[in-house]
Amino acid sequence: MAYIQLSYEAVASDLPKQVEAFITEADRRCDEFYDEKLNKRFPRYVPSEPAQVYSALKYVTKQQLPQGINFVEWGSGFGVGTAFAALLGYDASGIEIEPQLVEKAEALLADEGIDAEFLTISYIPEGYIIYDALSGHDIVRDDSYSSDYPTRYDGMDIDIEEIDLFFVYPWPGEQDMMLKLFDAVAGEGAILVAYYGDQDICIYQKIEEENDDY
Repeated sequence: MAYIQLSYEAVASDLPKQVEAFITEADRRCDEFYDEKLNKRFPRYVPSEPAQVYSALKYVTKQQLPQGINFVEWGSGFGVGTAFAALLGYDASGIEIEPQLVEKAEALLADEGIDAEFLTISYIPEGYIIYDALSGHDIVRDDSYSSDYPTRYDGMDIDIEEIDLFFVYPWPGEQDMMLKLFDAVAGEGAILVAYYGDQDICIYQKIEEENDDY
């Protein structure tokens, strides 16, 4: 398997009132998070630019790029991307390893009346190992792991290859790793929206690798 990058220009589109209200409340809670210096416990946590994230998710939805409605946010933090996906009609799940961030995301979405699920687990599934590399983090397959079943996140009732749309805002030094993870675990046709920074959003699609044998 392999993936391709799709053409996309990162812009902020007009936002529905519900989305605007959600962003306002999410920003307020994020400001509280920093004012209380809670970010010192998670020094690498930096929120994305929400209007741009919503626009990108709305774009792939309007273009009917995802083949279904199963959505996962890798490293969901306050759950903003997960909330947007839910508002766009997806069965949305956020994966976040830090319990305190999961609690904040669940409280935010519950207070805003948005239905989504959060899993307090690593987005690196069983069968893969993360390690430190010169440029950041990387992953490799765990040769000691074997299973007769498709890879699935603990707590989800679908396999990873059944997820139609992924969203990630990777930490510095993990951009390549997240693309390798997408290539390794996503099913054919799956879409990845990757937020790299302000006005820097890329969209990828998993494709079947061409067979050079004739």
